[in-house]
Amino acid sequence: MASRSHIPRVLRRVGQPSNRVSRRTLSTSPTPPPRSSPSSPKDSRSRLRQFNDRLPRFLRTLTTPLLGAPVTHVTSFLILHEITAVVPLFGLVAAFHYGDWMPDLTSDGENNAFEEGTARFGKWLRKKGWVDEADVNAVAEHEATTDASTRDKERTGVRLLLEFATAYAITKALLPVRIAASVGATPWFARTVLTPTANTARRLLGRS
Repeated sequence: MASRSHIPRVLRRVGQPSNRVSRRTLSTSPTPPPRSSPSSPKDSRSRLRQFNDRLPRFLRTLTTPLLGAPVTHVTSFLILHEITAVVPLFGLVAAFHYGDWMPDLTSDGENNAFEEGTARFGKWLRKKGWVDEADVNAVAEHEATTDASTRDKERTGVRLLLEFATAYAITKALLPVRIAASVGATPWFARTVLTPTANTARRLLGRS
């Protein structure tokens, strides 16, 4: 009978959940999610390497040494390259638009840069609502350059797309000059613009 009296007590002990495991589980802090690392210098170098691989061989002699340069020089070159593309492009567009003159690059049927500019800026200008489908087709099919379609050139949409495509072709043709200028100005830009700006941003972020 004595052994029977101990059975319920033993069963109760076995049936009770162990608090040690739950306390250990609660005391263990959850693993924090991985922090997203900021943009590393490898990002700039990988962009420069991809850009360098697309360049003609004679231009790689200018940009290849930058692959081993400090990250401030790499970033400065990438910024300068974008500036030397955007400023001439929109500067030429403004000159063509307000000067009422631009070279006719559509006469050369093998001008791939002009066709590329027509396709790229045709989509962009259509999204802005500045040209319509008929304007893009007129320029893409070179209908606006024939004597029979001279009046199409005076259409606002056709004229605007011709200005952007022509400016794009000229800017792309100036790539060797732009590359040489960007490489030459890289040390100065890194020393006088990028580094002071980065230091100021760090100080401002450190105070906040």
